Amino acid sequence: MKLFKYLIYLIILSILVVSFTPLKLYYSKVSKNLKPLQLEGISGSVVKGSAQSLKYLGLDVGQANWLMYPSSYNQMTLNLNVRDELYDFKGDFIIDTNNESLNNVLGTLDWSLIQKAINFNRGEMSGYVQFDFQYIEFKNRVPERIIGKAVTKDLKILKPINKEIGEIEVEFVSDNPSIIVGQVNSKSNVINVSGAIYIHKNHRWEVKLTLIPMPGEYEIAYAIQNIGDPRRGGGRSLNMAGFY
Repeated sequence: MKLFKYLIYLIILSILVVSFTPLKLYYSKVSKNLKPLQLEGISGSVVKGSAQSLKYLGLDVGQANWLMYPSSYNQMTLNLNVRDELYDFKGDFIIDTNNESLNNVLGTLDWSLIQKAINFNRGEMSGYVQFDFQYIEFKNRVPERIIGKAVTKDLKILKPINKEIGEIEVEFVSDNPSIIVGQVNSKSNVINVSGAIYIHKNHRWEVKLTLIPMPGEYEIAYAIQNIGDPRRGGGRSLNMAGFY
């Protein structure tokens, strides 16, 4: 019985030591277990701390701060905030014996990052995308379920004409066992955007969108000329694909 008590005390003491010991003192010894994540400019402990640079697969994703705590007897929660000049995300990373998930993911992404990806170079736009995901579940590091949406905010064309675009929304559902679908629709008086974003569970993604300017919106039609391919009947078709 005494031996059992000593073991309990030793475990509690070990947890306390790890909790309050500065992470930078032993990060080099545990960094291999954290890959593909890398931390630089560390302050604080493994329980509560920050890093000037968080890298994923060698890509610098910005500054980070975290708070880690047990949320049940077999579950750990990592409250993580990642921010950069052009985006800011926060959420709860849940790790248990069966799976991994992200809960309550909130964030913003500057439109300039999307503008480069879709080859918008016939003008200038501003705005941002607001993310609100209630649940993202992973299995073997592959998205298994996504519930939530992303919506453009304050989206406008600055050149060749100053004009409000309105909201473009992507709402994710996960009913199909082999694919996650993000349905795209728009609330705009100048352009209709529709289609879907597909996240396949074989590490492939696709974007299939139709962009049709409203009648008389000639400046909008000019601005999107380099996005995707011409569409029979007017507008543009944007088809993109890749691997994650």
